[in-house]
Amino acid sequence: MFSHRLSYRDALVSAVVLLIALLLLAIPLMTTRAGEWLVVITPEETFSYPLSRDTSFEVSSRGITLYIMIEGGAAFVKESNCPDGVCIASHAVSKNGETILCAPAGVTLTVRGGDGDVDHVAG
Repeated sequence: MFSHRLSYRDALVSAVVLLIALLLLAIPLMTTRAGEWLVVITPEETFSYPLSRDTSFEVSSRGITLYIMIEGGAAFVKESNCPDGVCIASHAVSKNGETILCAPAGVTLTVRGGDGDVDHVAG
């Protein structure tokens, strides 16, 4: 049928397209800033903790207790009696917009920056 050899121009165009695609994928990774606050949202309340201070605390909601730790500017769920355990398996969050969700408890942990988007500090 068709016989086509890869020319120098074809290889060059392919390499340029691949490089542009890789750069577009890398831009969000390079521009994401570290967050300053961990915002905890439960069905009953919302509160915040600074990521700059190592601490641990408990959040209870819907009969489920989450043990949350903040260490080295990152937050994670250390323990929980949640039936599915997805929140424990989630990676630590430290960058703006990263979230850990415990759906059975209705608890959301979200990292926010210091751009005035946190109303109050707990702890």
